Amino acid sequence: MFRLSVPLLCLALLLNACANHMTLKRETNVKSSNTIFLRPTMDKSVYVEIRNTSDNPHATLLDLPARLQAKGYTIVQDPDKAHYTVQVTTVFAAKAKPGATIDSLIAGGFGGMIGGSIGAASALGSRAGYGWIPGGAAIGAAAGLVGSKLTEDEQMSLVVDTQIIERTKELVEQTLTSQTTPGTGMPTASTGLFNLGGPSVSPPHAGDSVESSQETRRGYERLHKNRSAAMAQEMWMNEKDAVHDLVLRLTESISGLF
Repeated sequence: MFRLSVPLLCLALLLNACANHMTLKRETNVKSSNTIFLRPTMDKSVYVEIRNTSDNPHATLLDLPARLQAKGYTIVQDPDKAHYTVQVTTVFAAKAKPGATIDSLIAGGFGGMIGGSIGAASALGSRAGYGWIPGGAAIGAAAGLVGSKLTEDEQMSLVVDTQIIERTKELVEQTLTSQTTPGTGMPTASTGLFNLGGPSVSPPHAGDSVESSQETRRGYERLHKNRSAAMAQEMWMNEKDAVHDLVLRLTESISGLF
């Protein structure tokens, strides 16, 4: 029975190591925290403000004004003369840790924290520690780990916060609610055969503290906010090319709101 269990356990480890590996053609995905609907209007004037607070200077959506112009909008330099004010800020641009998902990147919503959700997700994909494994299986696991590193996919992530101020003819009163989850989302120790001694993570936001704030606005404008994220996955990824692709995808996504 023991001799049979060792090969089966080795096979399970190798199959687990092959997950999320050998993506030869770059795959990209884009997702937003919420949908924005803008009211149709004949006034196509837009003031655009683009910023980048990430560590990557290439992760700026500089082509957004040109995309809007191509759709018939006029870019103005005075925000007081614009029907739409569009503010876009790149808040995160870096390689994602194994196990991070695009859902974890937008979980905090506009202005929310990113680090905790990524930390929790990355722990799910961690292969740190094998716990109780028979000697022969441990050798197979080590060999599988070395082989997996050679073909391991890399992930690049970009996160953008977008705020759109839309002028209205009628008086608008809005109550905006924002929540942040400052918890760390750190993994907790796990034991047992099926967990193989690796870390596990409690349910999302378990044990985290949630801060909530409300803002009431009254005036002749309507405010829209959302967070968008783009993620690329590829084996032997070229980081600069991946960032270029993700910037393009996010630019298309935001310009698609108009």
